[in-house]
Amino acid sequence: MTAPSPAPGWYPDPSDPMKQIYWDGTAWSGPAAPDNSSNRNRAVAIGVCVLVGVGLVMSMQSVSLLTGSGPVWTGVAVVAAGTALAYFMRAAKGVRVIAAVVLALSVANALYIENQLSQKRNEITHMFNHDQP
Repeated sequence: MTAPSPAPGWYPDPSDPMKQIYWDGTAWSGPAAPDNSSNRNRAVAIGVCVLVGVGLVMSMQSVSLLTGSGPVWTGVAVVAAGTALAYFMRAAKGVRVIAAVVLALSVANALYIENQLSQKRNEITHMFNHDQP
């Protein structure tokens, strides 16, 4: 007399109770692989957002005629790295779009700052050149 076979479905793996194996009614399949794609996508999205956010803050800092705009461009580079990461790691479309928009904003801000610094330098140069006999 044979024991009745179990109904098709997922059952605890006798070798590892944390995993499950599938019985299709005639044979057992291997353990079910955990779905890590949603955790990976969430981690990539968080990493990109943190990197882009830090870069945006860096690109918005104040500058002076003495120190120049180097730190602003460093912030732009950080945002660009975050945007590249979003595309290379295949982040969600919304994350990629936000990263690209933040990159465009940080570049526009850096160019605006460069323009303002250039105008101030020209004003100072003109003031000193104008006063000379």
